[in-house]
Formats: sequence, C-alpha cells, structure tokens
Amino acid sequence: MKFNQKKGLVIFLILFALIGNVSAPFTSYRCVGGDGNDCADGTEPTVMCNTDPGGNCPVICAAECGAKTACMSGSCDTCCDAGICNKYAAGSDEYKACMESCEGTCEVNTQFCGIILILQSIAVGLAVLMLTVNGFKWMVADDAQGRIDAKRGVYYVFIGLAVVIVAFALVNYLYVGEVTCPI
Repeated sequence: MKFNQKKGLVIFLILFALIGNVSAPFTSYRCVGGDGNDCADGTEPTVMCNTDPGGNCPVICAAECGAKTACMSGSCDTCCDAGICNKYAAGSDEYKACMESCEGTCEVNTQFCGIILILQSIAVGLAVLMLTVNGFKWMVADDAQGRIDAKRGVYYVFIGLAVVIVAFALVNYLYVGEVTCPI
C-alpha cells in the first residue's frame, strides 16, 4: 500500500485543527492563603489547574498540600486527618483530595522506610559476617601477608559500614525530606 502525501497532509491538518481548538483554561495557579488554599504548614504551592469560575484549583491545591505530609505508620488515616488535612471541612472535595494525597504519600513513606531498613539490616548482617571471617583469618594466618590481608579486610568492612550510614542519611534527607525513618 503506497502512502499518499496528500492524504497524510489532510490527516495532519485535521488532527492539528482538532488539537488546536481544544480550549484548555489550565494555567499556573499559586495556592495563596487569602483564598484558604495554602497548606497548613504555611507553604503556598504552585499548581496547574482550571482557573475558570468553578474550576478545580482549590481541590488541586488541597491534594498538593496533602502530599507534603510527614505521616508514616499504620495510622495514616488518623495522622492525615489530625494533621495537614484538618483545615478543610470534613466531607468537602478539598478534604477528600487532601486525605487521598496524604494517605498515599504516607503509605509510600512507610514502604520506602521499610525497604531502607531491610537494606540496612542486610548491610549490617554482611558486615558482621565479613568481620567474623576476616577476624578468623587474622587469628589463624601463618604468615605476615595473610594477617595484613585480613586486617585490610576488617578496615574495608568499617569503610563499607560508614558508606552505608552516609548513604542512608543522604537518601533519607534528599528523597524523603521531613520524614525520618524509625530505626
């Protein structure tokens, strides 16, 4: 089947006309405190929303605020309700958006910290195993080179543990932000 350039041009122009005629009132909107859309922590996020009268900006702002939660644990619902979402009227669209966003972020924070703690436990377990192996090698080594290699292995284990601790602190600070994973 041979492609006709005129057909292609006509299809392109029709698609362009359809896409070009979509009237999207979505613009950048700053959730400022004067209209009650700022977050409970005093921040004023900027969101993309429908700025027409009756648009969705208050709901989008509430969802953005809910995502700023520091909640994490099995009680995400209680933490979100008592914390960042308590400024919205219960049952309102803003409250529902804030709670959904907050609970989702809370669950992600909880799972993220769980993964980090599992990885930490594995690193500590491997460190203990390597310290035991290198310590045993150090004690039973017959020659000086064997003791030097075992000693070097012990040093490397401590360097590795330091890297794990620094990496955990950086990930916790950069990725999670305000949330501190329980140890």
